Amino acid sequence: MVTIVLDIGDNGVVKIIEDDNYNGNDEVNVTKTLYVFDKDPDYENRIKFIKDLCLDVGLSIGNINDQKRLNINLYKKPKDMSLMTKKELETSIMGVERLMEKYKKELKKYES
Repeated sequence: MVTIVLDIGDNGVVKIIEDDNYNGNDEVNVTKTLYVFDKDPDYENRIKFIKDLCLDVGLSIGNINDQKRLNINLYKKPKDMSLMTKKELETSIMGVERLMEKYKKELKKYES
């Protein structure tokens, strides 16, 4: 049987997986994984922890080819325009213009 233990620490989580029938040989296998959260401003370790835990418990979250899937992402609030540099503003404008062109092409498909 596989047992998953989560030890909560000050700066993150230690995930301990104990398998008492490793490779079907009644061997004991213990793996420990440390997820550090205190120096994780982009939440990458937190997202990795959630995805790894889903895999460990057998929860299928789907993949990019599935029609329905659980998508675990981080919403990043856009930077205040008054704090952006000229280069950042120009890059954002170019991205929006490309997206507009893409939507216009799709719209033309419906009109024809």
